[in-house]
Amino acid sequence: MSSTLMRSRTMYLFALIMLALAGCTQEQLEDRSGPSDAIHDVDYVEVYRNTDSFPNIARVCVSGIAFAATSTGRGESAGAGPIVRVTEWDSFCATK
Repeated sequence: MSSTLMRSRTMYLFALIMLALAGCTQEQLEDRSGPSDAIHDVDYVEVYRNTDSFPNIARVCVSGIAFAATSTGRGESAGAGPIVRVTEWDSFCATK
């Protein structure tokens, strides 16, 4: 048996096993307790542009609490950095 054919069969078997184990059902989330999830808009966003004109830092206010978020500069969330809590901006966000 050639190595290419053996590798193809191995990859096929691996993919088949992964699909069998993936079993995405709604039951996986039913064991959660507490209030249901909610999606809300932020109260205020202020974007600071870097010298290369890409929006690198954003001040984000949510219910009077301040955060700093980074951006890729292309408006994508993929590759963006973490959201950081900034308590020094809370007094500013409390007015928004």
